[in-house]
Amino acid sequence: MAILLAGDLGGTKTLLGLFESAHSPPLRLKVSRFRTLDFDGLHAMIKDFLTGHRGSIESACLGVSGPVQHNASNLTNIPWLVDAEDISVSFSIPCVRLLNDVTAAAYAIPQLTERQLEFLQTGHPDAKGNAALIASGTGLGESILQNLHGTLIPTPSEGGHADFAARTPDEQELVKTLTLTNGRVSCEEILSGQGLVHLHRFVHGSEDCVGLPVGVPRFEQPFRITRAGIRKECEGCTKTVNLFVEALGSEAGNLGLRSMATAGVYVGGGIPPQILPALRNPLFLQAFTSKFPMSNLLKKMPVAVILDTDTPLIGAAIAAQELNTRHSGHSA
Repeated sequence: MAILLAGDLGGTKTLLGLFESAHSPPLRLKVSRFRTLDFDGLHAMIKDFLTGHRGSIESACLGVSGPVQHNASNLTNIPWLVDAEDISVSFSIPCVRLLNDVTAAAYAIPQLTERQLEFLQTGHPDAKGNAALIASGTGLGESILQNLHGTLIPTPSEGGHADFAARTPDEQELVKTLTLTNGRVSCEEILSGQGLVHLHRFVHGSEDCVGLPVGVPRFEQPFRITRAGIRKECEGCTKTVNLFVEALGSEAGNLGLRSMATAGVYVGGGIPPQILPALRNPLFLQAFTSKFPMSNLLKKMPVAVILDTDTPLIGAAIAAQELNTRHSGHSA
């Protein structure tokens, strides 16, 4: 029985799990959740997680919040260097692979079930087409799944750090305001937890907000804003959420066009499931499809929200399973 180690390393939280390889998807044996910055590095976190574990681990895949080059990554939102070779040597794991966390989540997409998804647009899925994933949480990530002979192959991207394209007068004014303070406005600065805070500040200015009282910790602010907006407890928070939804719909449509995602555009990350009622309203799909002369193409693309926030961990386990299968085949 081959045991796999999988991880989803984010700027706020990290999930580590042990899985059994002889199932599809791999069978979850143990999963633990950690506050990322409670540790001074991933090595210490893995050591804590594996305390009491007996037996070998055949392969590991870790999804990390940063670009991966040569199986190592300087993480984007936390000051860590993660190196697969170091993890392999330290924990005697023969095969270790690092993936961007959104690329890791993309590995799970072909195996997601209906209960893990909510379709905003059923469209007309093309089994021979590509798919795409846009994920909004602490940051913003994107991945394109290339269709190779009927198999969807995730490819890495740092598209979340591309320039934000303002479409409406509100967005144009927002970009102008953020440019004065930041010098440049990326998609992530609008379509992430911190992006919600930027939007909230833009809408409210110096006015008090019942949804976000003074003194709320920074990590909790996006949740407070979306909760007040969804519940309509604060008109400004509702406008903030609607601005976010429109911008997310537009960028999801851009990604659909860039990737020709006729097999589906998937919307993941921690934020979308929290704002599902707002995503169901027409604003999202209007922004997604309003791209003449390609509107008809976009209307045919299935669009689904991923409800299971453990998807990056599941995808990392699937990638670790593939890695173990390849290694076993070479060793035979």
